[in-house]
Amino acid sequence: MFDFTKKYQVMGILNVTPDSFSDGGEHFDTHEALLHAQQLIADGAAILDIGGQSTRPGYVEVSPAEEIARIVPVIRELKKTTSVPLSVDTYFPEVAEAAIAAGCDIINDIRGLDTPGMLAVLAKAPHIGIIIMHSRPRRKELTVAQDIQSFYLEKYEACLASGIDPQRLCFDPGVGFGKTPAENVTIIREPEKFRFRDFPVLYGVSRKRTIEHLTDEPDPRKRDYGTIAASLFACDRDNVEILRVHNVKGMVDGLKVWSRLKNDDAHV
Repeated sequence: MFDFTKKYQVMGILNVTPDSFSDGGEHFDTHEALLHAQQLIADGAAILDIGGQSTRPGYVEVSPAEEIARIVPVIRELKKTTSVPLSVDTYFPEVAEAAIAAGCDIINDIRGLDTPGMLAVLAKAPHIGIIIMHSRPRRKELTVAQDIQSFYLEKYEACLASGIDPQRLCFDPGVGFGKTPAENVTIIREPEKFRFRDFPVLYGVSRKRTIEHLTDEPDPRKRDYGTIAASLFACDRDNVEILRVHNVKGMVDGLKVWSRLKNDDAHV
């Protein structure tokens, strides 16, 4: 079972898609995806998060069969060459089942187990880690923190009812999904309010529009510095377990410097 509890693990994003918002098409070919995966690992990625479908604003959904065709060959090849844990970013139960059969270690569900059948698939795979992200439309009668905490509790109880070990769970407040710019900033600014009890948490702000709002940078590929700053701010306010980013090298170096300065270990 994957250990989510280790602090400040950097998850490298590997998009095997033609249309992701910041790197669509760059690693769509299996060979290119494998080369990029090797670079992410060399840069210090503790986890690789493989996605076969873009979920950028206005995306066109692809079928589970297409998603499986994109990611399964990559998973199989990576399992031959690396021991780095592999996460799969999907909300389709069929894709999760195929990815688990191919050897992935984590299912990262951006729809937070809302798709019928996903909970049943994961209940049958007790060795698989589960990342549950909030992406539902916001309930405006609640604050963003109240809404997300209510969602977390609902999913926690559903997992318990399905016999899923709570140690398998990690939660993600879903920056950029169904929230206003101000709400997204609140999640980054006050991460302690968006942790469910003492469960591990994932923060994914990499290159998102929230970073554009804070930096006025329209080009997603030029938002890595802002991503690192926002991620480190969240770390400083709360002991974040996983940081999901495109630029692994920058995030790893940023964490090293921040951690050494914070812990008075910056001897030269």
